[in-house]
Amino acid sequence: MNFNSSASESINRRFRHIVLTFYGVVLLLLLLIIAEQWIGYRDARQAQREFVVLQAALQTMSNISGERLPMLYHLALGGYTTELDAARQATDASLAELDVGLNDPSCQTCASLAAPMTSVKATIHDARHELDAIGRLPRAQRIAEDAMRGFDRLVSVIPKLASMADTSATGVVRENADVQNYLLAARLAALLREHAGKLGGQFVPALVEHRALTADETFGIGQTLGKIEQLRMLIGPSLQGTPYALRKDFAELNQGYLSEGIAYIEQLRALASRPGGADVSPLELAAHYTPHIGLIIRFRDHDLSLADDEIRHSLRWHLALLLGTSALALTLSILLELQLQRFRKKIVQPFVEARRLILAIASGDLSVAVPEHRYAGEVNDLFGSVGVLKNISEEKVELEQERDRLIGELQIMAETDPLTGLLNRRAFESRAKVLLSDQRGGDAYAAVIMLDIDRFKRVNDTYGHETGDRVLVQLANLCRETCRSEDVVGRLGGEEFAILLRVRRPEQARELAQRLQQGLRQQTVVAASGESFGFTASFGVASAPLTHPIDIADLLRAADDLLYQAKNNGRDRIEEGALA
Repeated sequence: MNFNSSASESINRRFRHIVLTFYGVVLLLLLLIIAEQWIGYRDARQAQREFVVLQAALQTMSNISGERLPMLYHLALGGYTTELDAARQATDASLAELDVGLNDPSCQTCASLAAPMTSVKATIHDARHELDAIGRLPRAQRIAEDAMRGFDRLVSVIPKLASMADTSATGVVRENADVQNYLLAARLAALLREHAGKLGGQFVPALVEHRALTADETFGIGQTLGKIEQLRMLIGPSLQGTPYALRKDFAELNQGYLSEGIAYIEQLRALASRPGGADVSPLELAAHYTPHIGLIIRFRDHDLSLADDEIRHSLRWHLALLLGTSALALTLSILLELQLQRFRKKIVQPFVEARRLILAIASGDLSVAVPEHRYAGEVNDLFGSVGVLKNISEEKVELEQERDRLIGELQIMAETDPLTGLLNRRAFESRAKVLLSDQRGGDAYAAVIMLDIDRFKRVNDTYGHETGDRVLVQLANLCRETCRSEDVVGRLGGEEFAILLRVRRPEQARELAQRLQQGLRQQTVVAASGESFGFTASFGVASAPLTHPIDIADLLRAADDLLYQAKNNGRDRIEEGALA
């Protein structure tokens, strides 16, 4: 009975398909949630990277503005190298931070800012070199217009830095819209810091030279004051929804710089517009005006700190969501797997095991063990029935084995010579036909060796039939030992034996006959009476090419004729020939 296990889906396979489908849907939903949280976390990380660039760009703008007054004092009054070096070191430090941020390979917008950054650094280097060259000239040879061109060149990088800050701010807002107001206020404060520094520097040439402001200087100061007023009007609305502490800082900025500081500037402008200028030194200007600028920096730094806190909070929140979602997905997967394993163990596995046992028993494999008392209820009854089926099948197999044994014994008795154990004539001819029809192998000839014991009748008459049987058995054993396993050996009747073999050359058959002849000459038979004697045999070897069909009867007849020819020629001889 043949059972095809793939003909129908097993319970286990169906269960696996159902489980995989269900788990696939659950896993897909979990992966979508995890992917959404990952995107949020990635955006928060990107916002943090771009915020670093924004912060560094704004700080660099402030530091470049901070170089203006020390350089003006150095050119106009001499000295102030310590203050100038400190201002330049602060600028270089913020430039280095900006470089680090722009070189972050994970920053999406930074690659587009590489070229502007190179231009900024080159412009700063050239402007400093130009101003330092002016500073090395004797004071009488220093031309104010040249110095102002150098200053204009230095501060020309501020719009580029502002553009870089705007690009980064756009990226930050795109990833985290909650910081939009903070970033707008910070950029406006940075511009306010720049115009505040520029405003103070516009008075320095007139104060150093103790003269009145020129018309161009007065116009420039008025223009700067107008821009400062515009920035004040823009910063206020941008702070809606921001923390009270930041709005308080702006109130102090409004009171300190935008009111008191600007009032001082207006007073100074009025004094500096008179003939002879204002009786105020640059140092007095710095002492009264610079502290008010510090309020702008404090406001900007507080604003950026709040934006940084918001970005970090968003990053931590998205990371927590990502980890929490992943942990939830893992927990659900583990719980689902545990429940599925329990269901498989209690429900599916017993039926799969029972099916396997039934198929094995039905296919004749009775070595399988039927579990006892491992399950409960109906499942235990099922395995009890399988055990009964196995017992019935084992009894059936035992009966079939006994039947096959008896049939095998009958077949051996029908094909085997009972005395020698060799094939009888009918079995010999049947096997010979199979061997001759086999087209495999590289043998070119088939040969039959017929051998007959010389004077066998005399052996029986002299020593008795029991001894004669010993001679026949001894000859049969010699044939088994000498012939190959694929050769067909049989006792055709009485003392006559035959061997069929396939050879590459006819001489190989004769060589086998010679080995048998030599073996017989060395044989000694002990008679029933205790006497010992030897015996010989005559051989007839007939061969035929396998290029055409061979009739075994013809080959046997030819070998038999050669055998009797050997008998007639004196016995204990080998006669050979080809089938005509």
